[in-house]
Amino acid sequence: MEQRPADRITPLLILLSVYGLTWIDLFLPQPAIGLFTVPWFAASAAKNLARIGFLAFAMRLWQGIDTFGTGIPGRRSRDFFPKARDMADGILIAAAAGLFALGFALLALLAGAGNPLLYPFSGLKITATTFPLMIASSLAIGYSEELFFRFFAPNALERVGASPQAAILGSALLFGASHGSQGVFGMIGAAILALLFSFFKTQGKGLHTLALGHALYDFVILLAVAQAH
Repeated sequence: MEQRPADRITPLLILLSVYGLTWIDLFLPQPAIGLFTVPWFAASAAKNLARIGFLAFAMRLWQGIDTFGTGIPGRRSRDFFPKARDMADGILIAAAAGLFALGFALLALLAGAGNPLLYPFSGLKITATTFPLMIASSLAIGYSEELFFRFFAPNALERVGASPQAAILGSALLFGASHGSQGVFGMIGAAILALLFSFFKTQGKGLHTLALGHALYDFVILLAVAQAH
């Protein structure tokens, strides 16, 4: 049955509204907090935890969380929390993302550009206080970004009428655009990384696996940058 115009417009409006509310800070003046300091990591973790809570609420209110295919059962289930297999698969995903990052960084350098994936993190210093906050921030970012860009956004785009492949591409482009602070090369790299994570999702990997892989990748990048300075 052919979709009515309203059936296409409503999911699109919901997608844009949820994106705007979830990442509203991208469009607002940034607070005067030093990058990669204790307050910055604490604010990042808190902000992304709030995003996760809002996304879970929006998903439940709109269609029900089960319809988004996250692979996570209800909170009362013993399978609600990640398992060792999720972490093992997450390590493989992080390794794949790291290999891509190295290749993309070399390509960017050959093109005469700075490393788009690393330059925003210059000046990072690891201390006994920042280290656990780096872990918390990486985990919160991993879960919030994977929940939206790998599950919520593609689902909404398919309801607009996009094919699964087009929905993945659209979500990846939105993910790339959301990394505008890293410049053009950074946005391109982020979009390709999004496609990589989406590939693993098409192979049956759930939210825990993707989020842990994403978080581990981010955390290793932070460690690498700190060691380089």
